[in-house]
Amino acid sequence: KIKRAFTRAILKNYKDLDFSRFTKFPRYYIKENYIKKRVSSANIRGLNVVSVDGSSISKKFMDVDFSFLKAIAVHYYFKENHIARIKYFPDLNGFNNYFVQANFINRDENSIDAKISLDMNYIEINLLNDMIERNSSIDLIIIDGSIVIMPINLLFSKDPEISKKYDTLLKAYQRLYSNCKEHGIILIGSIKDTRTSALTNLLCDSIQLLKPTYSKLSDFIKLNYREVVKYLSDISLFNRLLIKSERSCIFNCKTEIDKIRDTGIKKEIPYYFPLSFYAFYLKTAKYDTPCRIEFFMDEKHSIENASKKADLISSIILPISSLNDNYGLPIPQIEAHKRAVFKKNEIDILFNNLIRNLHLNGISLLEKRRNRRPF
Repeated sequence: KIKRAFTRAILKNYKDLDFSRFTKFPRYYIKENYIKKRVSSANIRGLNVVSVDGSSISKKFMDVDFSFLKAIAVHYYFKENHIARIKYFPDLNGFNNYFVQANFINRDENSIDAKISLDMNYIEINLLNDMIERNSSIDLIIIDGSIVIMPINLLFSKDPEISKKYDTLLKAYQRLYSNCKEHGIILIGSIKDTRTSALTNLLCDSIQLLKPTYSKLSDFIKLNYREVVKYLSDISLFNRLLIKSERSCIFNCKTEIDKIRDTGIKKEIPYYFPLSFYAFYLKTAKYDTPCRIEFFMDEKHSIENASKKADLISSIILPISSLNDNYGLPIPQIEAHKRAVFKKNEIDILFNNLIRNLHLNGISLLEKRRNRRPF
């Protein structure tokens, strides 16, 4: 009930929620003076859109852990808005892009998972870099997830192997950003599900800056809006605020990178990230929640250009995400995920072959007790 009331208050007053006096300040992260705007679909005939996704599967034994990883990119060339020629890299099912990991060192499971995650991320980003350098006729790249290396806290890992892998991944991302800038490619991150409340909290702070009173923006005073926002995520709020073909305002995201950069703790950060990162929410389907879209700009850019880029991205994403009223992800992103995920028979073949080869070399593996219960 209070969520609906807060939404009604915003929709009733959103034309009076003018943040233009604050947007020029560098530490004010909402960068447009409106909460939402309508966007139109572009004619995407002739566009080349690439999406990449990867997956991993692990099996843990008493003394060793094995993981299989693979990544697949899909390349859509749109002959018409709803007709495309599709190519797969390196192949249809990723058989030529398998990676096997074995961990023989006795580490805690969090470290093992972090290592797998970093390797998985590197395989995806490296595949994109290889594609761009072989074929620069790409207009848009969709990453499944954030366009920034995550999680940032691994920068400070005390595990030397994780720290080394993180630095290698940083270089791969820097190479990707440079490749996209050099070839005029738009790089976006499309995030399926997120619980963040970053924009909701920024909106709450902005309302507070406007100093609502009983004669101005009184609906927010009556609601005790600062308490209400504790119950809202960005997705839940903007699912109520946006209708199909609308996007939210753009806002600075990944501000933790700015904090690390400002402290100078990691001197390579300014070199790897001489960029500004933005996000917005886009409602692509009538009955689905908005997608969170991330993109980057050069540090020396105007807010007007960032706003225009958000409109351009929205106009391309809309026609490839709105074919189903109940599911609003871009089709290339869906296809990349479908091809990348490990199938059960694929997993069985991989691990059976691995165990057989180990047995031929006199090595037997004991599964963890939880997986070999006799009852």
